[in-house]
Amino acid sequence: MKKAERKKSIKKQVITCAVLAASLLLPISTSAASAPYTLYQVGSTADKATSTTFGQVYMGGSTDVDEAFKWMIQKANGGDFLVIRATGTDAYNSYIYDLAKSIGKPLNSVSTIVVDDLIRAGSDSALIDKINKAEGIFFAGGNQADYVDFLEGSPALTALNNRINQGIPFGGTSAGTMIQGDHVYDSISAGSTTLDSKTALNNPYSSLISFTDYLIQTPHNNNIQTDTHFEQRDRMGRFLTFLARNIKDGEETGTSAKGIAVNEQSALLVEKDGSAKVVTQPGSTNAAVYLAKTNKAPATCISGQPLTFNNISIYKLFNGSTFNLSTWTGSGGLAYTLNVNGGVITSSTGKVYGGNQS
Repeated sequence: MKKAERKKSIKKQVITCAVLAASLLLPISTSAASAPYTLYQVGSTADKATSTTFGQVYMGGSTDVDEAFKWMIQKANGGDFLVIRATGTDAYNSYIYDLAKSIGKPLNSVSTIVVDDLIRAGSDSALIDKINKAEGIFFAGGNQADYVDFLEGSPALTALNNRINQGIPFGGTSAGTMIQGDHVYDSISAGSTTLDSKTALNNPYSSLISFTDYLIQTPHNNNIQTDTHFEQRDRMGRFLTFLARNIKDGEETGTSAKGIAVNEQSALLVEKDGSAKVVTQPGSTNAAVYLAKTNKAPATCISGQPLTFNNISIYKLFNGSTFNLSTWTGSGGLAYTLNVNGGVITSSTGKVYGGNQS
């Protein structure tokens, strides 16, 4: 789908150069005057290629889930781990590096790339080289519009998809999960406005809604729409609207549209064969992952009118629940059905978010 255009802001780059031991955290740049990103690294500066195992992490935002990173670390097998973000700091470096050592699976290095120039970075040869040499890649939170601007149609996206195809662990949280499905709510037309469920349900063609399709390619993200910070920000309505739009806009059929929505402090870990499990951060509240599948096309999904869209199957996963994306079946979760009539959601359990584990 064609996206609404917006102005891309280019941040001024500030890079501090220092000469430190390779084991210390430091910003590195191949060209302080012109690099479109800032690179921070901890561990060895020498590349180390290792044999990796594929896995995909959909994390829902807020506090990171330690178990999800431990899972990725083991699959990275002592190689070089790369975090990509458009804003923020290098805080992930020490967190991941120390976590790896704590479980007896030390990584050769952990790097954070903060993309300062969204336009130029996607074609930067040094950045692409970092992607090509990474044994694990994780996208931090932020604004998915920045990631779409950075990746769409770029050599960096080609490199990323090649590394995923070669079997490295890959994942993200919040905005880093939003970009992982076949269909991405890119938030480009929304700008700084947050799309809420009421707005989406009352007008599925609100000017705040725009999509980018088929960005990142993984073994089991076909037909998938994602959402994050889910129950905490009451996003079921907009999530169902996204699924309806995927069908109405011709990207999916009435029975093919699927979705993965993740609560905060929750993560879905997907293996190469499509088997998946949920892990959560200790002490989390309302931790869960929602798997959605449509069974018919929306009855009403047009501009300016409330959504009517019935018989959407939901499977709610809790900590330790499992699911298979290949067969679309789960264990240890809660199955229920949602209907939307005139923009109002009703549930077979009486609760939009399903309730507790049965």
